Amino acid sequence: MAEAPYCVRKTPSGAPNDIDCCPRAIGRASQRLTRAARIRVRHTRVMTAPTIEIRRFLHCNYNCRDLEVLERFYVGLFDLRPLMRSTPGAVDKGNPFGLYQQTASEATFLYDHRGGRRANSVELVKWTEPATIGHPYPNAWDRGMQSVGFSHADLRAVVAQTPTLGGSVVHQTDEAVLLRDPEGVAVEVYREDGPSEARSIRIVCSDLERSVRWWESLGFTPATASVAVPGASLWTGDGEHELVEERPMVPTDDDSLQLVLTRWSGSVSSNAVYGAPYHEGLFRMATAVDDAQAAYDALAPSGVAVPGPHTFAMPGTPLTDGLKILFIRDPMGILVELVERPRGNFSRA
Repeated sequence: MAEAPYCVRKTPSGAPNDIDCCPRAIGRASQRLTRAARIRVRHTRVMTAPTIEIRRFLHCNYNCRDLEVLERFYVGLFDLRPLMRSTPGAVDKGNPFGLYQQTASEATFLYDHRGGRRANSVELVKWTEPATIGHPYPNAWDRGMQSVGFSHADLRAVVAQTPTLGGSVVHQTDEAVLLRDPEGVAVEVYREDGPSEARSIRIVCSDLERSVRWWESLGFTPATASVAVPGASLWTGDGEHELVEERPMVPTDDDSLQLVLTRWSGSVSSNAVYGAPYHEGLFRMATAVDDAQAAYDALAPSGVAVPGPHTFAMPGTPLTDGLKILFIRDPMGILVELVERPRGNFSRA
């Protein structure tokens, strides 16, 4: 039987495997990268026929410890706007998360200048019951969601402002900067004229081809444009590990934000993706489908969707009827929300 979504993985002792977390690593900013020209970005291959159609990204969930500090960081650097907040201390049943207990958290959704009907948001969540645990991935080659990416017109201003907002600069080139935010999550910044916009979510894969096929089955296609800046020009390896390949993919209705599936050379990291839904870092992503029940009906025979859709209450937000969401896992166990948001709810990009 397929693993149920939001199942907290446990060690033989019965404790979640991510309680004992390695300290976050900032990386080696002083090492100059020279392998950008060798990175491969493939687009020509036989694609997997889609089972359902994911139309766009909605948000990337970021479990955190200090919501206010992170909000200042992302608002200060990228002029994001907190357009939606949950009621502080809102209580809900944790069943959809595999937590058969009462849960409480506080969330803020940060959007770029395009707003909620055009842009992918960063959903900052501070868990209080249970409390946020762990730390972000310690190594750049650890499997999972490694970074978010934004455009910015002035990289010098980004470099100057980042330390004043509690972050750190890891590496910079003429076209991009790699940062760590105040809680250690990686942020890629690409030089681009105009207002800052959400541009990428990077996932490090244990089996790149399998991940590509899985996302193709959900309607994603190779991006017609290459990645804004090759990842190998930003991310530092350790001699054994080197970023050697990336596949930018996009959903059907909005190609402004790329899902960058990435492969590193060297031995596969022993770190598992975050198991507990309250683990610090980039934990899950939300995407839009027309009908959550229809998505379940299409995916259930393959064991991808278990159990069926859940309706989430959204107290303190304009979504008074809540949201119907189907939770599934990618091949590595990353949580993906299929949120019922019909096409008519959005402005065309």
